[in-house]
Parts: sequence; C-alpha cells; structure tokens
Amino acid sequence: MTEKQLQEVGRTYEIFMTDDGSHSVRVGNTDVTFHSTKGALRESRHVFLDNGFLYWLQQQPSSKKLTVFEVGFGTGLNALLTAIAATQNRIDVHYHAVDLYPLPVEIYSRLNYPELLGEPELYKIIMQTGWEQLLYVSPFFRLHKSKSNLLDYTFKVKVDVVYFDAFAPEDQPEMWVQHVYTKIYEALNPGGVLVTYCSKGVVRRALHQAGFTVVKLPGPPGKREVIRAIKE
Repeated sequence: MTEKQLQEVGRTYEIFMTDDGSHSVRVGNTDVTFHSTKGALRESRHVFLDNGFLYWLQQQPSSKKLTVFEVGFGTGLNALLTAIAATQNRIDVHYHAVDLYPLPVEIYSRLNYPELLGEPELYKIIMQTGWEQLLYVSPFFRLHKSKSNLLDYTFKVKVDVVYFDAFAPEDQPEMWVQHVYTKIYEALNPGGVLVTYCSKGVVRRALHQAGFTVVKLPGPPGKREVIRAIKE
C-alpha cells in the first residue's frame, strides 16, 4: 500500500496485542502495522536500542552526548525506551523525530507501554510535548518532534544514531531509496549508525550506494535478520 493509498483509507487506527504482550497499532482496514505482530516491545528493544543506541555507546564509551534521529515517531515507543536508557546510562540525549501523521491522543493514551515499562508520566510527557520545539523531557533527554515528511525535511544538526522506522518498503517505497539514505548519510557524524528492521536486498543495495557499510544482524523473534549501516 502506497502513501497515497494510506491517505485514502482515512488514517483510522486500531490497537491490537502483539505476541509479547505489548500493544501495536494497525492503520485503517489494512495489514499495515506500526510494529511486528511477534512483539512490539521486543522488536523496538532489539532493533533500535540494542543494535543502535547501546551499540553506539559501546563504540564511544567516553561520550557524554548523543543525538538520535527517528524516522517515524509513531507510538513513541522508541523514544520512551531511549529516554529510559539515557537516564540509566547518564548520557545527554538529543532526540529528533519526524512524523507527518502523529497518532491522536485517543489512540496513544490507550497503549500499554507506560504500564509495561513503569513510566506512565514519562510516556505522557513524550507524547504530549509540542511539535517543532526542543524541550527537556527529563534531565538526560531533550525531544524535538517535527510534523513533516523526511523527504522534505532539512537536517539542522549532525546525528549519531538513526532509527529508520518507516512503514515497510511495500507500503512506503519512496522512503527506502538511495537518495533518502544519501541525505541521512550526509547528516550523520563519522562513526554514526542507521538501524532498521528491514533487511531486504533492495534496502541493503540502496544503503551501499549511499556510502554506508552494511551489516546484517540476527533479528528478533519472527524476523531472521535486521540491518545496521555504518558511516565509517
């Protein structure tokens, strides 16, 4: 389903339970989901936290600051996990995210991430902070959400870690192409990484063409492989 078709379904949403007991969201009367049906929380931790955020910290153990950029803010789960990890690791995180269609409060307020992670107030602040503003969410986590499309977005800061969490290539093919990755590559600091759940050959080739070194990694349950792309 293309972006145009996603618009035509009216952007209605349905909450459903994934296999690890965490919620995810389905778009309209489609098969397009925000997370793996095998486990939303498990997928986010594995792909973005472990292979992106924590990997970067291991490579830069003396760093006191980290800039994260998320493509597809969605349910805010990746931001919540990162805010928790920032406090645990006592590192100053500047978190930037783009999303053209933010979830309405009547959907995100019913998701069970705050209860599962024990952070109801933190999640509420992350989801309710205004857009187009850089705001302190916690002593170690600053958040800037932009209601825009990555294709039209202009990077104003250099980035260390990119969470590439757009809808799948069959749903948003315009996002998984070389010129998009070239734009991200140019915004990354040397040693910066991009992580994503999709390891299709067309995605790996586009990343290579943009200049990345691409590493295939074991995936979470239900997914054989995921990708880490590095700006050497």
